[in-house]
Amino acid sequence: MFRPRGVFTFLLGTMLTLQLALAAETPQCARGDIVLWGDGQHDDTAALNAWLRGDNLLWAATGEPVGEAIADRVFRLSAAIYVPGGTGRRLERFRLVWPERGETVTGGSVRSGEDPDTAPAVSGVAIVGGDPGEGVPFESPDLTPKDRRDPTRCAVS
Repeated sequence: MFRPRGVFTFLLGTMLTLQLALAAETPQCARGDIVLWGDGQHDDTAALNAWLRGDNLLWAATGEPVGEAIADRVFRLSAAIYVPGGTGRRLERFRLVWPERGETVTGGSVRSGEDPDTAPAVSGVAIVGGDPGEGVPFESPDLTPKDRRDPTRCAVS
């Protein structure tokens, strides 16, 4: 026997449960003003630095979130990139190319870890060209960490 009231109650309960589940999830907002290519053709300097700082970005070609780790990508760069500790980012099996400087960095891996007071771990990275002292950790000014889960950082229209 069909009972519209029972169906309505079931649907209402399902929608409330779904709404509570979605409300419990903290949004991970991605920047909309900068995207990462990782194709070796586009200049990724600003985007890669933003991602390494902990900003959430999207892949330009797909619109998908970049995530905490990047592997098997080639980045064309025009200026220095910096890997601060404590952002939880991982770059693996990569190629960084500065065509104007004649410098290429290939890896291995670079892992920023979760502790902002600990230098990133670098393993299996080779540098060709560039200045002496490249790839050596150094003290930098403290960066104000951004809470990537803060919903006020999300774009709203």
